[in-house]
Amino acid sequence: MKKNLIFAGMLFVTGISQLSAQEKEEKLIPEVTIAAKAKQQLHKTGKNVQLLTSKDLEKFKGQNAAEILNQVSGYQITGNFNNGPEPKSLKIRGGKLANVLILVDGIPLKDVTGNDYTATDLRLFASENIESIEILNGASSVLYGSNATVSVINIKTKKSSQQALEGRIGARIGSFGTFGQNLSAQGKINQWNYQFSGSNEKSDGISAALGENFDKDGFEKQNANATVGYSTQNFNVNVNAGYQHHYYDFDNGAFDDGKYKGNDTQKFSGLNAQYSYEKGNITFNSRISANERIVRNLNNNTYQDQYSYQGQNIFAELYNQTQFSEHINFVAGIQYETQNLGYKSLPWGGTSMQNVLTLGETEISNFDVFANANLAYQIFHLDLGARLNNHSKYDNHFVYSVNPFILTDLDDKFLKIGYSYATAFIAPTLYQSYGSLPYVLPNFDLKPETNASHELDFSFGKKDRTFVVNASVFSRKEKDVFVYNWDNRKFLNVESNKVKGVELGIQYHFNEKVNVGGNFSFAEKDNPATRLRSPKQRANAFLEILPIKNNRINISYQYTSKRNDAFYDTSSFSTKNVELEAFHLFNLNINQKITKSLDTYLNVGNVLNTSYTDVIGFTTKPRNITLGVEYKF
Repeated sequence: MKKNLIFAGMLFVTGISQLSAQEKEEKLIPEVTIAAKAKQQLHKTGKNVQLLTSKDLEKFKGQNAAEILNQVSGYQITGNFNNGPEPKSLKIRGGKLANVLILVDGIPLKDVTGNDYTATDLRLFASENIESIEILNGASSVLYGSNATVSVINIKTKKSSQQALEGRIGARIGSFGTFGQNLSAQGKINQWNYQFSGSNEKSDGISAALGENFDKDGFEKQNANATVGYSTQNFNVNVNAGYQHHYYDFDNGAFDDGKYKGNDTQKFSGLNAQYSYEKGNITFNSRISANERIVRNLNNNTYQDQYSYQGQNIFAELYNQTQFSEHINFVAGIQYETQNLGYKSLPWGGTSMQNVLTLGETEISNFDVFANANLAYQIFHLDLGARLNNHSKYDNHFVYSVNPFILTDLDDKFLKIGYSYATAFIAPTLYQSYGSLPYVLPNFDLKPETNASHELDFSFGKKDRTFVVNASVFSRKEKDVFVYNWDNRKFLNVESNKVKGVELGIQYHFNEKVNVGGNFSFAEKDNPATRLRSPKQRANAFLEILPIKNNRINISYQYTSKRNDAFYDTSSFSTKNVELEAFHLFNLNINQKITKSLDTYLNVGNVLNTSYTDVIGFTTKPRNITLGVEYKF
């Protein structure tokens, strides 16, 4: 263990071992919206926000959304190194998937068919349509409501162009019989703008379960997104729609081959409008999404539907952001949301699925009021916020946050030191409340799972991010944690837990040819039962080199420490607990611009062909290659 940590630490500190005083040309200061629901320069946010710009994402061409996020400080995505169709579960700051809220263009996109979470499925995303990713760690329920207890991820999609027409066409091939294509087009005609993107990917895959002579588990995935907008000097409105489909094979479980197929579909549409006035703006966001998950099993040489879940989510919010003066910015708004769940299953000896729950029989709704103020006087800043959540099952719940910090401008550099205390909550899901007989019985008395977080943040560097050092120390106390009780077959509020940890990050541009960076995270939980597949330590590092004109080489490193896991042993009909060994991975990405319009890239995952275990009983990907080409018009 000590050798592993020393090795990880050496790569992490690479970025600070040779800092030079070389001056760089002034660059644009990046902005984010995730920290205050309003545009802010990145270094002025109360908490340390992580940002992956379109330029940053160039280093990850050939990788999917889960693989990109897995290299963010504090993030461990379980199943990320397994076969493509396997579920990807986020472990962030010692939290679980239910602690994460995923936004697409600032609006939540949820899958309410999950048993103990509502986060949308990362397997459905097409990375080719991502413009940038903003990440806000820490309790953020004041601004975003349920599930924003540990982290909020805002995935911003490609935006329309100022030209009448421009776009890109791409194709790629890779290991395991994988190939894909993508197409996007966008433009602006007078006051109208539009954007369209579509992608397709298929793969023979590898066996999901670990074992000899097991069948390969392949998949195919399709995505389509479209946006049409109209804008004037003070007003803009956008209508968007999307379709995501994932059809895949999977096995029976750990070390157990199987003949199962999953068919997941997500559809959504929404409207966004904003009116700007002299000192602020009024924003309306809405989204309707529908999910369906179907599982099929091979029976007498024919695949038969075994069960299916249908989910529907309606979300709308209206808020006003006002800059009263250079010292006071204020955001206040309302939010409304409804969720519905349907469930079908194949009865014993039956030939077709039957309804267990219908969409009309299940509903959870909430109406929230929230406010957040950003106060500044010279170097002193204070963020204050509160939200009142009115829920159809448990009535009212109140959360708040206090975030004082000091921000000092040092010409082109900055220094920021801050503290925050915030409370947050997770509302019970439809599955937990209504159950799905006979496996889970209803429990309408569930209270929200809550937590309270303390956090210290430090950040120093250049405003254009050519040099930045970040550090965060946090502690979190969770109460009324949702746990499934095997005796009465219900979800109950029974457990409490404490989590503490630290995150460190650095990025430094030596010059126009060399860029290095890295991060290290540590998270520890008091309750051993909640540590499943959660490593205490994680480290990432990268070295980016531009050796010749129009060429980029990126070498990345990932370290994951030991962690506990468990699996069901079908031979002994019992659960086996195991400890998984730590592992190191190296990846390589090469980008080469052939002409002004033609780019190629090569991505090599697990360069050293390391043998390791991500999830016990499941196959991890050996060395794998993706080769792609992209033409811009």
